[in-house]
Amino acid sequence: MTTATSNQAVRNAFHLLELLSGAPDGLRLARLVEISGQPKTTVHRLLTTLSDLHIVCHDEDRYHLNARWQRFGGDQFSAPIVAGDGRQLAGLTLRTRGPVACEATADRLRRLVSDLAVAVSRRIRA
Repeated sequence: MTTATSNQAVRNAFHLLELLSGAPDGLRLARLVEISGQPKTTVHRLLTTLSDLHIVCHDEDRYHLNARWQRFGGDQFSAPIVAGDGRQLAGLTLRTRGPVACEATADRLRRLVSDLAVAVSRRIRA
């Protein structure tokens, strides 16, 4: 395999990882082929290799990043939705497509998710 081919394969693999990191619910093979612009055989071969390396997993009909690799994707902001007695009923989570570099923006997103969770909690109590 030539250097140019090797480099292209690495680029293609990282492109697939980038696409998967922005899709918390995973993506189907056909969708990955469509949005990556790569041939189906190339996408399937790369996903098989990434699966063998335990970077990607295949559940039913979708491909996902394995849990330990998800941290390389976007950031996650969560807050609990609570009942009147303080029990946690659910959670509200916002996931970004990529890391949030600016701490001020991250703080605003944390407050937004928290305020939404409080509003939903109040609505449930009413």
